[in-house]
Amino acid sequence: MRAFTSSPVRIALAAAAAGALVASAFVAAPAVATPVPVVKADDPKLTFTVALNYDRAGLLASARAISTPGGPAYRNFLTVKEVAAEFGASAQDRESLRKTVTKLGMTVRFSPTGMTAQLTAPATTWTQLYGMEPALSPSDPWVIVLYIDPKTGAFLPTPTALGKHVRLVFPTTTILPPPTTRTSPRDATPQAAEVELPSNEGTPFGPGLDCLSADVIDGDKVFAYSPNQINTAYGTGALHDRGLRGAGVRIANLASGYAPTEAYSDYAARCFGYGEPTIRFTGGPGVPGPLTLDSEDAELEANLDVQVIAGVVPAAERIDYVEVAPGIRYLNFVQAIDVVATKLTPIPDVITTSFGACEPALRPYASHRPVTADHFALLAVLGVTALAASGDGGSSSCSQFTADAPADQRMQAVEYPASSPWVTGVGGTRIALGAGNTRVGEYAWNDTVVIPAAGASTGGPSLNARPWYQRPVTADDRRLVPDVAAHASELPGWSVALGASGKSVLGATGTSAAAPFVAANLALIAAAERKAGRGPLGFINPLLYSLASNPTVYKRAFYDITEGNTQRFIEAACCDATKGYDQVTGLGALTYDQLIKVIPKPGSGRG
Repeated sequence: MRAFTSSPVRIALAAAAAGALVASAFVAAPAVATPVPVVKADDPKLTFTVALNYDRAGLLASARAISTPGGPAYRNFLTVKEVAAEFGASAQDRESLRKTVTKLGMTVRFSPTGMTAQLTAPATTWTQLYGMEPALSPSDPWVIVLYIDPKTGAFLPTPTALGKHVRLVFPTTTILPPPTTRTSPRDATPQAAEVELPSNEGTPFGPGLDCLSADVIDGDKVFAYSPNQINTAYGTGALHDRGLRGAGVRIANLASGYAPTEAYSDYAARCFGYGEPTIRFTGGPGVPGPLTLDSEDAELEANLDVQVIAGVVPAAERIDYVEVAPGIRYLNFVQAIDVVATKLTPIPDVITTSFGACEPALRPYASHRPVTADHFALLAVLGVTALAASGDGGSSSCSQFTADAPADQRMQAVEYPASSPWVTGVGGTRIALGAGNTRVGEYAWNDTVVIPAAGASTGGPSLNARPWYQRPVTADDRRLVPDVAAHASELPGWSVALGASGKSVLGATGTSAAAPFVAANLALIAAAERKAGRGPLGFINPLLYSLASNPTVYKRAFYDITEGNTQRFIEAACCDATKGYDQVTGLGALTYDQLIKVIPKPGSGRG
């Protein structure tokens, strides 16, 4: 899972990067009751997202009713136009905001959802509104602009001039460079191992064995699974045999700061014998084209996501890829969801994301969490299933994988947005295969037991309150993570093509593989449901927990993982795999050719 959170640091304005910000652009101004804009010729314009005064209670009630099996509103989804009319800010509120910001020298663009708007103004206008200069956080090649309290690091409160017209302002934006494409090669390097590593015992491997790089082959031992093997083990192959190979699938991957290389995906498809995917890129605000951090981690992340999806939906017309600019995670997802809801046609049935942040790192921005949660609830109302990787830091997600991490990084913590009540958090397992690629066993993912610097699935209690659908599995008052799980181990790993023209097929690892795999399988099922006239699945957690409460269905459609743990540090330990739900693998792994047989029909009406 890609997890990086900016840590704003006040720096000299004259040293601002990217050339778009200059020292004269930011002029300190005292706080005044009625700000008067001071516009300079060299002022760069900054665009901030604001949350409007939408009907939050009505939206959440509708999302719950639409997502809960057995009720009349179940899977009776709304359109964006209907959402805006029923829950969005009123026409009067929007006009009032327009008049106010026009007087301040701003322009406004309203989202069709009726939930947010974008306000654009010269930098000095924003500085006067906030009564102080912004902080700049360079994140090569971007510059993140934030209005934050220098003592607490929290966002400044919404300016008085805007307060009665909006719910809040996200006072941060990102200055981006021109579009670039990462072309630098990545060559596989064999990794020495001091212990005997579990190898791929499944057979047959299927197409692609001759494409594997040296670091995943040692004599007759192979340390990576092929897509064919993983698909067979989880029932995906059985769905393919039924003709569900991706026709009609609508799926989108959300990312921040990284984009896939189509040549790599095409090479992987040719190696492993599935269709070369068409990737439709859509950028969020200020992202004109695919942009990738100049790092191997970013390159791996983007290509792993897309290649895992492509292996599950080989006949899909396309895979949508949405990239937003790096920044504070809450705003990232508001922007990404707005793109999904208003720019992707048709709207996806399923979205998946592998980027996020340790929850404690987001505490300074907690006032913005409800608006982000509301946007995930918006997806539920629209019929979109949202999934997120739970993280790779074990029971202490803030640990950054270092054994000597300081105490404040050794706390028990989970990742956002997998911890959102409106998202399906996907944890990790280690699956072992045998003849016919059947499952011999499946265990909690914790590669640190064998390789201390490796990863482990993240799970545990979150900062969010327990959602209604988790009441049957916990008396805790906290939202527990994850909800389900799939293979994430590098013992063996997932096959992913990188390097020059994709000709280095590595054994990849992480919940960044598990989440898109689960998502792609749910997209196959959603496409079949829509073809049958029943519509997509929508937010799936209430259904999963309802199905798991039936012992017969649970045994049929889930694989309960009862062995292993995800402990990284003793003081942060929480999670042992047990019978039924646990904070390691959630409800367990799904068996997709069986899950499709127990999906209930939509309700009879809105109710």
